[in-house]
Amino acid sequence: MTDFKTFYSDYLPWFNAAFRAYPLPDYPENLYNPVRYAMDGNGKRIRPALLAAMADSYGIKREDSLNAAMAIEMVHLFSLIHDDIMDDDQLRHSKPAVHIKWDVNTGILAGDAIFTLAFKCLTDKDLPALYRAGRIFIQSILDVCEGQSRDLAFESTDDVSEEAYLAMIEQKTGHLLSGAAKIGAVFGGASEQELELIESVILGMGRSFQLQDDLLELTSSPENMGKTLGSDLIAKKKTYLLIKAYQTADKKQRSLLDSMLTPDYILNNGINSIRELFDSMGVIEMTKNRIRLEAEMTRTLSLRLPERQQQVLNTFSSFILNRNK
Repeated sequence: MTDFKTFYSDYLPWFNAAFRAYPLPDYPENLYNPVRYAMDGNGKRIRPALLAAMADSYGIKREDSLNAAMAIEMVHLFSLIHDDIMDDDQLRHSKPAVHIKWDVNTGILAGDAIFTLAFKCLTDKDLPALYRAGRIFIQSILDVCEGQSRDLAFESTDDVSEEAYLAMIEQKTGHLLSGAAKIGAVFGGASEQELELIESVILGMGRSFQLQDDLLELTSSPENMGKTLGSDLIAKKKTYLLIKAYQTADKKQRSLLDSMLTPDYILNNGINSIRELFDSMGVIEMTKNRIRLEAEMTRTLSLRLPERQQQVLNTFSSFILNRNK
């Protein structure tokens, strides 16, 4: 059996050593120094670990899924670098974001380079089922871009429904997670039916993962999360909590919330008052309940998979829901 938490604790240092040792050119320095900087970050590496754990459940050694795992992490890093630029986030993985340490143009180029390196890494070796894996890889990237586009559009839209938000995070977060799991399964020779089921299960977990991230953005700390908190609120990004807050608020609460959701207020006062308001309105508990509901639905769906794959997915679900950063 592959217990994800146990697998992850052993896999993470091994993967980090391999990832940071990935050969990069020395020149031009103003391109590859920022790329190294991003790849040296202390990311959670959840996506490569999920890919490798799923491959492991089919009997595939982690060495044989390493290039694909590194490629999926590179795509994730590319999306974070560009996301930080769009949101003007200052911190990433407990250090200045790439565009802050250098500049926006350098950040864009570094993100583009990492994106390209992902394809190079994926095709560096004659991987098993490379064609099937490549198609999943490409579609996952496109889904991330579509999800980010929706997220940006929501910033200028006052009325975003709960359903529209869940569909957006499914694309932005869920599809790269499901792509990782499916690529791992492809290496093990999974059938198309199994891949469809794995995708459905992981998309539900992706929703849980992003909802948990939304919650931690409000209830954790910059030190624990290793990134800027409050930038989503400044931009009035439509998180699940904000959507539920406006749905729930009476006239007085709505006026108070509007007065708090300004750059000056958040920069001067932080997010503690907003957190307390959300808590008093029951929004934090609503979010926790939705996370539990998503987890229950995916756990039921996973019962249709073979036992070893069930074990990976169910323990992965517990892992992401019990995290605190």
